[in-house]
Amino acid sequence: MNTPIARFARPLVATLMLLAGNLALAADPVEGVNYKLLKPAVPTNVAPGKVEVVEVFWYACGHCYALEPKIEAWERKGKPANVQVVRMPAVWNELLKTHARLFYTIEVLGKPELNAEAFREINVRGNRLDTPEKIEAFFTSRGVSKADFKKTFSGFAVESKLARAADLNRRYRISSTPTVVVNGRYVTDVSMAGGEEQLFELINTLSAREKPAG
Repeated sequence: MNTPIARFARPLVATLMLLAGNLALAADPVEGVNYKLLKPAVPTNVAPGKVEVVEVFWYACGHCYALEPKIEAWERKGKPANVQVVRMPAVWNELLKTHARLFYTIEVLGKPELNAEAFREINVRGNRLDTPEKIEAFFTSRGVSKADFKKTFSGFAVESKLARAADLNRRYRISSTPTVVVNGRYVTDVSMAGGEEQLFELINTLSAREKPAG
């Protein structure tokens, strides 16, 4: 229904829901409002004594691009000492799988500085990096040899990481980005938390609930 009353009511309801979520978070995070509980929990892959926080992202997601520097700042200065951050690409379609291969190629080559470059290449420069040829040009223009790129891009290490990411995407029930998974148990995002600042408060609170992993 698109009556004047309905047009007024929709933003009012959305605002009230956001306020309710913020109030719940301020008191204590609420299942189904601020996070979803994974049942069964997914085993983590972090060092003993650490709580795993997985950021599921996509290079072409504008919200991920906007959130990334804030995650980096929180990782440097705001996260609990026992938290270990893990970045994992979403893989629910072929384009996402291509970008996931890009991410893991960067990881295997040991070039973490290229993650920010990949975000900018897609979101600022408009280069979709959606084919192996475009991705090869991206790497070679930044000092990686064609031989090293080709060996890594289609190599066993990247294939293994992609297979694990696909399995975890399924077990986490990922359908949007950015999504955060705390210690294989709690799934949340900016909307559920009530905002970007509240997201980091929520991650810290949920991490504090967990016994150290390991």
